[in-house]
Amino acid sequence: MAALVHQRTSLQKKIHHAAQNKRVRFNEFFNDFDRLRTGEITESQFKRCINQSFGVTVSENDFNQIKETYGSAKNIGMINYREFVNGLHENERSFSRKAPVVTQNVNQILRKLKSHFHFRGIILSDCFEDFDKTNSGLVTESQFWRCFPSIPDVLTHAEISDIIQTYRHRNTNLISYSKFHTDLDKISLSGEKSDLRQLQTLVPIPPPVSPNPQLPVQKVLDKVQLHVYKDGIRTTEFFIDHDKLRSGFITKNQFIIGLNLICGNRCPLTREEGDKIADHYIAPDGRVCYRDFCFLMENAFNVPHLEKNPTATVYRPHTGALADTVHKLDPEDEAQVEKVLDILRDYVTRRRITMLYPFFKDFDRGKLFSRGVTKAQFRRLLNFFDVDLTDKDCELICKKFEEPNGTDVNYPAFVQAIDKDYQDTNVSEERSSDPRPPSLAPLSPKLSPHLVDVQKLIHRLQCEVKVYRVRVCEHFKDFDGLKSGSISKSLFKRGLASMQGNHYNLTRSELEALSIYYTDPKTKGNVRWSDFERDMERVVTERNLEKKPEFRVRPNDHITLNSWNTETAISEEVKARGEKAIKRMREEIAQRRIMTKPCFHDFDRHNYGYVSRNQFAQGLSYLGLESTESEREAINAMYGDAKGINYHVFFKDLDPVECEPRKYERNLSEMVRYINFRETGTERLLKKDGCKTVEAVIEKIKETVMKRRIRLLEFFKDYDKLKSGRILKSNFKRALDLSGLNLTVDEIDLLAKRYQSDKDQDSVFYHHFNDEIESIFTVKELEKSPTAQVVQYKIMPAWLKNNLSKPIQEVYNSAMEHLARFVKTRRMQLYPMFEDYDKCRNGTVTYSQFRRVLSILSLIADEVEFHALEKQYKVNVGGMNVFNYLAFCDDIYEIAKLNKLD
Repeated sequence: MAALVHQRTSLQKKIHHAAQNKRVRFNEFFNDFDRLRTGEITESQFKRCINQSFGVTVSENDFNQIKETYGSAKNIGMINYREFVNGLHENERSFSRKAPVVTQNVNQILRKLKSHFHFRGIILSDCFEDFDKTNSGLVTESQFWRCFPSIPDVLTHAEISDIIQTYRHRNTNLISYSKFHTDLDKISLSGEKSDLRQLQTLVPIPPPVSPNPQLPVQKVLDKVQLHVYKDGIRTTEFFIDHDKLRSGFITKNQFIIGLNLICGNRCPLTREEGDKIADHYIAPDGRVCYRDFCFLMENAFNVPHLEKNPTATVYRPHTGALADTVHKLDPEDEAQVEKVLDILRDYVTRRRITMLYPFFKDFDRGKLFSRGVTKAQFRRLLNFFDVDLTDKDCELICKKFEEPNGTDVNYPAFVQAIDKDYQDTNVSEERSSDPRPPSLAPLSPKLSPHLVDVQKLIHRLQCEVKVYRVRVCEHFKDFDGLKSGSISKSLFKRGLASMQGNHYNLTRSELEALSIYYTDPKTKGNVRWSDFERDMERVVTERNLEKKPEFRVRPNDHITLNSWNTETAISEEVKARGEKAIKRMREEIAQRRIMTKPCFHDFDRHNYGYVSRNQFAQGLSYLGLESTESEREAINAMYGDAKGINYHVFFKDLDPVECEPRKYERNLSEMVRYINFRETGTERLLKKDGCKTVEAVIEKIKETVMKRRIRLLEFFKDYDKLKSGRILKSNFKRALDLSGLNLTVDEIDLLAKRYQSDKDQDSVFYHHFNDEIESIFTVKELEKSPTAQVVQYKIMPAWLKNNLSKPIQEVYNSAMEHLARFVKTRRMQLYPMFEDYDKCRNGTVTYSQFRRVLSILSLIADEVEFHALEKQYKVNVGGMNVFNYLAFCDDIYEIAKLNKLD
């Protein structure tokens, strides 16, 4: 019987392990075969379920034993799976009751850990959950070592090894941290006095510290407040999880835990300082009001409810007061550090290294940029300098610029110490223990707006508006909700600061002077920003220009950033030194043929004409124009100002280039000559050959209208709103110009004079003109004359309009008779020879082609006869005079009395 129980237990143990590994329940698979929930299934179904669901192979001997134990007494061949599952649960409970054997040594270790975790608020299971994805309560041994809280002062390495061996899961590599957590929870620190005494003997707890009257609580609060302000910590987040009811009160232990998390390693607090703050905010019931503490922390250097008191003065610490200052070392170490820093400064100056700060910033990838790098990273960056530094020198530099926590190095302070062009914060060597303002704050500097030249200041702002394309109204109109053009003085100053951006900062005296200059006379304390906008935008354009068409806008090309005087007095010695260097550079440029400006254009992205002093020195070095330090300072003094170095003016003196004359005036005069209708005097600006008589002009218009099918009435009726048939003479000329008839000024004048109104000299009867032109298509009012005969208008060939003088006409007649006799005698075909040159088949050839055909056909004619023929058969095609060979051939055949088809 004992062997049977042992075998059954072994089989049930296999099934139990298989179900636990697959994270399934025992009876879920048996229920699928038991539709009526009788608790019994067949033997084959039982075997199938065990094999397929749990992956356990049941031997014949084991199945016979299960059948004897769990076989149904009523139904033969059935297995009572419910009793089988209950037996598995009993074994599981027996397995779970076999807890690890906890020795006395491990029990003492658990009590130590319980006290340590309880004081610091550590929940052990939370440390391992990230590695336990299936929530089985097991982690590997390496994961256990990695996630176990670091407590070197409480446990040794050997004691942690004892814990691992105790809670090892069935001699595997897995550690049951859930059982470890359960055993810790069973230990109670608030039990009987005997247990507490025993715990005190095992874990020595320091006696309660009596408050030190020499330690003022305000000093500790200021220390924490500075830490919270600099790191941007939201203190409420560290206490609100302990306050489930949001009452604003938590226990003292919970308050100290949150306070230690807030301070961390950057602002460590002693036990005495933590108790001092907790006692300061303790309530009568023994709890701590953390809301009052958080209210004080979050209003550092600020006045609460400032929106209700807008005139309150808020104190802000001066620049560098809150920065991490460098440490002060021993005199010998300070001298050695200063010596090393001098070497590094000389290296940076000689190599002209700019923007050293980004090299260190690339290693600072923490949140919000902690402005610190590790000592290993800092030493790695020191290798960037080609300077031999010993390990002791590196250690002294790290010690000089290390953070208060002693782990990171303050690289901005180091960069500021070796790079004179980089300014981080103006920090002092000594730390200020109390950055709060003294009882009597220093008076603000007195304003002197009467010393400011307002007109010069306005001119300077106009230059900025023109160069930087600033829309002045965009910076003020949001403050003027009523669109009155007047805002308060403070809003006006805010708009000026927004308008200027990072270009030029106005002083307080200049702001006050502008506010006084544009004071609103109607509203006390307000400023007329609309007047200021008008004066600023006048440099770009003039307002209401559409109402003043004859107003001439002055060009503003002369306005640049250097058009207002910002020069300072330069001594003759400095000027002579700079001119000497420029003369030497000019000779090098002339000898080497250097293109100077493109090198500096690369730095001037927005084409302002300015580069920084470092960029200027780098550009000269790239061009090979070397200079000494004194010469470079002289050049900077001559061509530099607050904006940088004006390299345009510098190269105008260094490498002058002859400027080409402006073509705008010449192009403008040519445009006026070809666009205007008239010019003073008798000469015409538009030199066009026009018709001399009105009849010729009308005939020209008829031909154009017939060819292009133009309705002239459409161009006139828009000017005749009353449908009177009469419009102004200026509108008549405008309509003819828009119609595209290509008439000259004289031709338009002839038409206007022909159809001029008798009553009004400035009016024209355009209906009469339109009827005359429309007669080429039909007869007006033809419906009233049904028997009238309409004659189709025919366009006269262009060559028939050529009128020859009497001498040329005689030469032409003689030449045509001579050519006709020759053609009649030879029976020549003229058309094919001309058609070979007429690729477009428009009946024309050029004069040279005409002469070539006559030469080929042996129809020789002298120059006089050629000239007469060209005059008679000249036509204009595409703006070029050509020869109409069709008319010429027809006339030859007609004179010779030949049929042209022969």
